[in-house]
Amino acid sequence: MTAFVAAYLNETDKLVRRKKYIAFLIIGVVICIAWAVLGSIASGLIGQHGGIFVALAPTPMGVLPFFLQILFPLLIFMGVTDLITTEAAEHTMKAMICRPVERWKLYAAKLVAVMTYITIYLACVFTVSTILHQALGRGLGMDALVRALASYALTIPTLAVLAAFAALIALLGRSSSLIMFLLVVVYLAMSVLPVFFPILSELLFTSFLGWHRLWIGVTPAASRMLHMLVIVVAYGVVFFMAGSLVFDRKEY
Repeated sequence: MTAFVAAYLNETDKLVRRKKYIAFLIIGVVICIAWAVLGSIASGLIGQHGGIFVALAPTPMGVLPFFLQILFPLLIFMGVTDLITTEAAEHTMKAMICRPVERWKLYAAKLVAVMTYITIYLACVFTVSTILHQALGRGLGMDALVRALASYALTIPTLAVLAAFAALIALLGRSSSLIMFLLVVVYLAMSVLPVFFPILSELLFTSFLGWHRLWIGVTPAASRMLHMLVIVVAYGVVFFMAGSLVFDRKEY
């Protein structure tokens, strides 16, 4: 356990030291501010007509879909590429695997480090969007605040599955730009395919990125919820086990 914690702290420190991740965090705050201002203006000008609600809702739940579908996947792809593909290309992985820590623990530490950054990002987006919403005089009730917080927390498991998938792909090459391109293309394909083939929405793990709507909104039958939970957990276990096996046998 001590070896894992040391590896995790080291991997997290690598991400923190890269200025681009701090820059993206600042960009996220700016997006929240812009979203709140534009949403407030749009709400004032358009309001609610015939049950049509303004899409730019200046609330924590209003900004979540954008981050969840676009920015968080991009940040996850960047994180695993930097910690796995780039290190392999720069031959710094050799020094890491020579340390007294099992390879699977080192691999897990990299994934946990990426998810730590994403969790911090989630917390910042939730906090900033909530404060802005309150500042604009549209205070959230306690029930709405709890639902929003629960929704943000529920996104973490599905994002972790995406991170495990991205890490597995990142092990397949030594060119970080090529791996990033491949990850983006595959992610876009998995996001678009269910539109043309609806049956895939029940099979592809990317379809569950917004599953917080089902847990927080109109709760489906227990059997369906169990079905979704099993799929998400199964994907996570398969991706992590496959990645750790490849990482354990890979020559650096």
